[in-house]
Amino acid sequence: MSGRLRCFPNVSEYFQNQLSLKRQAQAWINLILISSAVATMENLTRQIYNFDDFQIDVSERQLFRQGEAISVPPKVFDTLVVLLENRGRLLEKDFLMNQIWPESFVEESCLTQYIFQLRKVLGEDSRGIRYIETVPKRGYRFVAQLKDAVAPPENNHPVQSHWMNSATYETVINNNELFSSPPFITLKTFPPQAAAGAKNSVVRKYALQALAVCLIIGIIGYFLKSFTTATLSSNQLKITKLTTNGKTVNPALSPDGKYVAFVQDEIGRQSIWVRQVETTSNIQVVSAAEVDYQGLTFSPDGNYLFYVVYQRPKHVALLYRVPLLGGTATKILEDIDSAVTFSPDGTQLAFARQYPGNMETAIVIANADGKAERILSRTKMPDAYALDGPSWSPDGRIIATPASSAGTGGNHMTIVGLLVESGRQLSLSGQKWAKIGQVAWRKDNNGILAVARQQDSAVLADQVWLLPYPTGTPRRITNDLGNYNGLSLNANADKLVTTQSIKISNLWVVPDGDASAASQIANVGIDNFSERLGLTWMTSNQLVYGSRASGNLDLWAMNSDGMNARQLTMESSADAQPAVSSDGKYIAYISNRSGEFNLWRMNSDGANQTMITNGKAVHSPGYSPDGQWIVYASKQTGDSVLWKVPATGGQPIQLTCETSTRPAVSPDNKLVGHLHMDQKTYQMKLAVVAMNGDEKVTMFDTAIPEPYIVNWSPDGKMLTYVDTRNGVSNIWGQPLDGKAPKQLTKFQSDHIYRFAWSPDGKKLACERGFYLNDVVMISDFNS
Repeated sequence: MSGRLRCFPNVSEYFQNQLSLKRQAQAWINLILISSAVATMENLTRQIYNFDDFQIDVSERQLFRQGEAISVPPKVFDTLVVLLENRGRLLEKDFLMNQIWPESFVEESCLTQYIFQLRKVLGEDSRGIRYIETVPKRGYRFVAQLKDAVAPPENNHPVQSHWMNSATYETVINNNELFSSPPFITLKTFPPQAAAGAKNSVVRKYALQALAVCLIIGIIGYFLKSFTTATLSSNQLKITKLTTNGKTVNPALSPDGKYVAFVQDEIGRQSIWVRQVETTSNIQVVSAAEVDYQGLTFSPDGNYLFYVVYQRPKHVALLYRVPLLGGTATKILEDIDSAVTFSPDGTQLAFARQYPGNMETAIVIANADGKAERILSRTKMPDAYALDGPSWSPDGRIIATPASSAGTGGNHMTIVGLLVESGRQLSLSGQKWAKIGQVAWRKDNNGILAVARQQDSAVLADQVWLLPYPTGTPRRITNDLGNYNGLSLNANADKLVTTQSIKISNLWVVPDGDASAASQIANVGIDNFSERLGLTWMTSNQLVYGSRASGNLDLWAMNSDGMNARQLTMESSADAQPAVSSDGKYIAYISNRSGEFNLWRMNSDGANQTMITNGKAVHSPGYSPDGQWIVYASKQTGDSVLWKVPATGGQPIQLTCETSTRPAVSPDNKLVGHLHMDQKTYQMKLAVVAMNGDEKVTMFDTAIPEPYIVNWSPDGKMLTYVDTRNGVSNIWGQPLDGKAPKQLTKFQSDHIYRFAWSPDGKKLACERGFYLNDVVMISDFNS
């Protein structure tokens, strides 16, 4: 196990690293013999729990609501079962973690993530019902009243369940169609006073199932096979995990489906690997470097891998081609901003390109060697073609690409088709989406697969969808609380690969920016893309932040010790990015309850919510220290520029004319720090502009990577921001005198997603964590 605590420990790795092959076999044989002996002794019972309108069939590992099956990730299901078995009892966090991850050392945030996901599955917040009680700083208690349940043994101590790791068991039953979802071997142990009654207690029938499967596969043959591939089946859908290190992104599948390429990130250095799907052998085809590899695509004949590389900080990207199993890379073209897609005959490729100076994006076609470029279609802000990657239709007529628009109903995305002969644009999806990522045509030209998120999605997580073409209702392929990114199909369009991401993060308070004294205060950082939701201080002892903890995007407040969390907004709209007046009496924020994102203001207790602006695409508000003004960014005139408006409402005043965002007013009320686009390099750089309306911008040479967050240092002498180096984020400061930036914190691990300094300057609040990214293959999704 690496130095980083892992949320999904692989038991097979433990066996491989700690035991000889002979001892592995003996250990598994012993487990089977024990399971068999216990199953022979005990009365096998199908264990069913019922509460409210839910039914849980533990034996079959299924959750139903009003008779309809609900998809639940394996570890989330494990968490529910442990809570049910010990209903009414307060379960300490350490106890729960030991039951869900036996003999494995994991962070407490893993447990918090699963409790959060379980509450989402049960619909607690959206229905105004509580099934799971949180006891602050101690643990959790299942409080719902059961009905018609098979009760666990009566004792005064929590029942201890020893769970077989899901990834290991999924390996055992790989490609076995007996199970619709992976069962678990469960053995029960009880305190001495309960031992007598335990003999006739519930023993899972899947002990026998596991025994049968192991006997069929053959224990010796099993240990000669790889442990790395895990398969999940739900109805006909099959999801196979191809990597397990949590560090792989941007996958591509070869046309024959035999190879998958992906990018691996090791502490900020990225490399490109190719894996043979069936044998699990890996080969590095592009060596590790401090760059960003993106947009992987196989050539139609499967002999080459094309990839896009950005130097850091990101500016102009290059397209390279490398032989499938490694060799000399050849540069194909410059200035490319997406993965490429090939024409059916392989003679041409297409890609997206940005033209920041003209505020345009375009879909460009070129020969497969990068020559003879021509612009097929271009669009101007606020409309844009997405940069995730277009897809050439199998009949060669249409190039599909996601596109964003800022219409009367707010920002949204659709999929458009561009006719290859003329560039004329077609609508390929009538529905408006909150987000659409990479797309891929089906083989028969009758539909498009896409990574997308609906506008009314209760969870900020992108899923895989099938969009029939030319007509039909979109169908969701995946249905879980993870986040998917990237999409690549084989030539037969019956298999795809994508990246499955799970976020693990927490909120910390850091006295005087001293990382060694940082304390974790709350698990509120489980929202995907939380860097866009906002975090700030209400007073020196209270925080306010955006969160989807209620099932909707709302503003929340809590004490700086993590206690007394309370919801401030309760509209069905999206409310986020809070900014607090210096006296702590008012909160400015953005909301789309009027149909467009605009600036709103309310009292610090959530009362008197009032719309301040009536514009378009307002974001990133900030209060002036004197409380008279609110600064913000808006795309009212096309691109994002800075504005200020009286705090009580009135006529906005424009502060910048060029692309700029993330304003923050200096403590002396004279300057507005922000990010400004350098018109020469098209990079976002730190800058200041006068608060009094003088549009002269002073720009520093410091280019800022994401997340785009700018805050003033407490003394007003620096602009502070997040900089991630070698895979670790810290807060840095750019002095106003133009000297070199200074590192202000010294964290040794994790990424920072959002941060804010307290009003008295004595504390730093920040959300820190990481994403577990792994490549999965999805098949049997066409039925």
